[in-house]
Amino acid sequence: MMKSKKSIQMPSKSSSRTIGIDPGFDRCGVAILEGTKSKQTLLFSTCIMTDKKQAHEDRLLTLGSELASIIKKWKPESLATEKLFFNINVRTGIKVAEARGVILYEAARARLDVYEYSPQDVKIAVTGYGKADKRQVEDMTLRILGMKQAPKYDDETDAIALCITHLASA
Repeated sequence: MMKSKKSIQMPSKSSSRTIGIDPGFDRCGVAILEGTKSKQTLLFSTCIMTDKKQAHEDRLLTLGSELASIIKKWKPESLATEKLFFNINVRTGIKVAEARGVILYEAARARLDVYEYSPQDVKIAVTGYGKADKRQVEDMTLRILGMKQAPKYDDETDAIALCITHLASA
């Protein structure tokens, strides 16, 4: 798994608290996991949703405010987020990039170590197979954490899987 620009290693202690964020401006998945490579515990997860009727900058403000509150309450040490990639819809990609900028800003304000993972990194870490589909990743995420039911939105499940990926590769 690849780390972002930082070459700082995770603190060498038995347990680490990570915030995983699946970036988005419409829906942004957020999860807090604590644990080690072999044992993780889900402490919190949610999907931050912004009002489609609001101006884009107000939606970004909502996202930043919500994230700041979550970080303040749960005090993670690191952020695991998905590397941004553009597909066909560049306009949506730019808005997601702006949301990602807010996420990175809040992480920097909280002095979190930032780690980025590709979708393939997550698939390998969670399922052992780099071409796993979304359903397979969701099923294994639930199994790893002993969850009986998936969250309502896949963005939240993706955030949880990002945390698992980070803790497994730390």
